[in-house]
This record gives sequence, structure tokens and C-alpha cells, in this order.
Amino acid sequence: MNYKELGLKVGLEIHFQLDTDRKLFCSCSTKMQEKEPIAFIVRKLKPVYSELGEIDAAAQYEYLRNRTFIYEVFKNESCLVELDEEPPHDVNEEALKIALQVAKLFNCYIPDEIHVMRKIVIDGSNVSGFQRTMIVGLNGYFEYRGKKIPITQICLEEDAAAIDKMENDKVYYKLNRLGIPLIEIDTGILEFEPKEIEEIAYQIFLIVSSTRKIRKQIGAIRQDVNVSIEKGARVEIKGVQKLSLISKVIEKEVERQLNLIKEGKKVLPETRAAKEDGTTEFLRPLPGAGRMYPETDIKPIKTEKYLKEIEVPEKLTSIIERYEKSYKISKSLIDALLKSEYFFLFEDLVKKFKNVEPSVIASILTSTLKDIERKERIEINLSEEKIFEFFEALDKKEIFKEAAYDILKEMIKNKISVIEARNKLGLAPLTREEVIKIIEETKKEIKSPEKLTGVVISKIRGRFDINEALKILKESR
Repeated sequence: MNYKELGLKVGLEIHFQLDTDRKLFCSCSTKMQEKEPIAFIVRKLKPVYSELGEIDAAAQYEYLRNRTFIYEVFKNESCLVELDEEPPHDVNEEALKIALQVAKLFNCYIPDEIHVMRKIVIDGSNVSGFQRTMIVGLNGYFEYRGKKIPITQICLEEDAAAIDKMENDKVYYKLNRLGIPLIEIDTGILEFEPKEIEEIAYQIFLIVSSTRKIRKQIGAIRQDVNVSIEKGARVEIKGVQKLSLISKVIEKEVERQLNLIKEGKKVLPETRAAKEDGTTEFLRPLPGAGRMYPETDIKPIKTEKYLKEIEVPEKLTSIIERYEKSYKISKSLIDALLKSEYFFLFEDLVKKFKNVEPSVIASILTSTLKDIERKERIEINLSEEKIFEFFEALDKKEIFKEAAYDILKEMIKNKISVIEARNKLGLAPLTREEVIKIIEETKKEIKSPEKLTGVVISKIRGRFDINEALKILKESR
């Protein structure tokens, strides 16, 4: 399909939850670990006129659905601010500084004063009927294949409540997500192939990840994709959960609009929800521009003080380049590290433990730990201290990489030290003399040189360096 001839235009809105201890406008925890609500609050929402004296079409549509919203309250993860029964507190300064770092990473103009606004949203995801948001950066860009990708604006805002369940015209929302600091990054119009747009979204993810302050669990990063073609209309597709789904969503939307045009039907500007297979379904009319008005409970925030305090982090793209060139890490291992929580820890380990190959460190942090989680069905809850303890033992040859799975499994399951796990498994290191003795005894049992190597390795695996053992075997022949 020739997307250039079709006049494909795409805009991305990418949302990142920030990894801060408290919410944006109150002191509630952002951990989202509480399971049982302590109360249920029932509300109905209705639209209000914007500053332009208009009622937003999307808000009016939601109002006419006449749904009832039941909000689940959690003891330490929601409060009267989320329930709109108490004014918002001062902005979370940590979240603001992270947002300003991101604005600098994208070469944005940062205003002298930040004004918090209310965005009308009455689908139930905000108890108050509006979302608090503030622009922290404008008119930025980043480089992609020699071209400047425009970043129209970067906003810091409250995340919405998450739907728990739906029962006819009743919608249950969990309030523990509402108010978690969220960054939204909006691109200008992108006239690229769908796969290239997916790559651009990935580059944005890499740049924002440079702050080391974004959450990576499911639902913490969400993409909205605006798609239009010639003779079609702009359609906003909300809730694309995976970066790898963006190109498919674009392709499917182009197909949908083309089919409507061929059938002589009008393509309506609307908001649609993304499905896991890349298709979409109608959600509501496209919101208009007149749904914002000032937040009167929060004073304007002067940025001068914060800009003096923040440092622009090294861009993730340059870190990845270093990993590839200096540490000889494959792209697949780098991708695996990026999806884990150990991407930045990796370099700390490489610098400290010179006797362990960087590729071994990366593989253990990704493949080995993931295999343990999947096969053993246990949560990986190793602290950084325990991880350093493990690699220190590997560095000193107190343990060997072949036993990494078993030793880490014991450490995690039984909450014991690396040496305790090693000894419990009977994997104390062998001396060179002990290995020579094993080789000589095995020679008496096995006459075939090919079989001898395999049997010896199986006897010493996890207790001695395999390459060293192969040298000893070769010398003994």
C-alpha cells in the first residue's frame, strides 16, 4: 500500500507514568498494591460550559449515556483530593522536575510560568469531571534518520482512574491510579510509513527512559494514535497498550477508512478504542478544542527555580550505543534489558565486576531471571544488594555461571545468601587438583574421547570454570 499517495498523516500522544512515591496533587501512595477497598462512592457526572461558552461534543455524548459511576476507595492510595472533596495540594516537585528534564531532552521551549488547567472528562475516569494538566514544554524536536521530528507539547498531568468492571449502566473505577503523575508527549504531523512511525514512538520511549523515572509495567505506558488519509477524517485511537502494535493499528485504520470511502460513506471524525488485534471500535465523538479552563485552586508555578536544580540526563540512545560498542552487547540483549528494570544497573555491574563478561551479566539479568519467574512461578524480588552479592561471588569464582539459574532460584525462594544457596545445592567450587582427579577417574570408566568430555563436564558443571576444565582435559590426553 502506498501510504504517501493516500496522504497518510499520523500524530502520536504517548503517556508515561512517572515512578514517584506520591501522587501529583496529594500525598497518597502510588504503589497500587492494596487489593480491598475500604469504601464505595457513587456519582453521576454532567458536562459544564468551557471558557468559550461551549459544551464539548465528547462530554455531551458521555452525559447522554446516563451511566452511574462507583468509585472504589483504598486506604493509603486514595483520599479526599481524588474524591473531589478537598482542594488539590501543592504539585509534586519531583514529578515536575522529571517533566522538565523530559522537556529539555526534547529541546522544548519551557515557559516562565506553568498554569494548571482543567480538561473536561466525564467518562467516569475522573471523579471531578475534569483532569488536571499543565504544559511544561512547547515546540520541541528530536532527530530521527536525519529528520527533525516535531514535539508540539509535553504535559504533566494526573493519570485517570482504572476501570475495574462494568455491570449494565454501572461502571466501577479503582481510585488508586487516579492522580499518579503522568507525562504526555504529543508529536506534530508525521508523514511516514506505519513501521517508521512505530520506530519513532520507540525512540520517544528511549529518550524518556533516560530519566530512569518511568514505570514499565503493563498499563504504565499507553499510546493514543491520530490517523487520517485524504478524503477521510482524523480519527483518534485510544489505548494502544504496546509500542509493537502501533503500525498494525495505523494499517487497520487506513483500511477501515478506505473501505468507507469506497462504499460512498463519510468517514466521521471520532474517538475509537484499540483492540489487541489492531482493530478498533467506536468510543465517542472526537473532543473539541474548547474543553479546557483554568484550575483556580492552584497558583501559577514559576519554573526558574526548578530549571536551576535539574540536570539533563545522558540520552538513552547514547547509552545504547555504548553498550553495543564498548560492551559488545547484542541488540536482542539490549532490548531485553530495556524491558527489564535492570537496564541502568547493568552498567554498574559491568564496571564493578571485571571478571564477568558483560554479555553474561546481561543474559542473567534478563533471560535467567525471566526463566525462573516463568518456570517456577515465583515473583522476582531480589534487591540491588542481593544482585551485587550474586555477581561478586561470580566475579571471585565462588560460584559459576552454569549454576546461575539454580542458585538464584534458591536465593529468591528461600531468601538466603548466595553462599548459603550454593552450599545447599552442593555447588562449592572444585580445586584444580579435584578436577584432575575427576578426569583421571572418568578416563577409567569412559574410553571414547568424545564421550569423556561430556561426562566430565556434567560432573563438574556449576562447580568449576568450564573453559579451564576443557584446557585441563586437553593437557591430559
